[in-house]
Amino acid sequence: MPVHAVSLVAMGLWMLDNCDLEVCATTAAELGQWDFHLTVAPVRFAGTSGSPLSPIATF
Repeated sequence: MPVHAVSLVAMGLWMLDNCDLEVCATTAAELGQWDFHLTVAPVRFAGTSGSPLSPIATF
């Protein structure tokens, strides 16, 4: 694992691994619009260090 990835986790920054952006690319091609807003909404759990995410792409 690269050193920068460890530092990001240690700093509490979010890392998104395993992003499947094929659906976004297909939708962008259909709309002819190549930019979108990506919102990442974590579930808030007390006393934890991680959460499942609900990414939302808005075109």
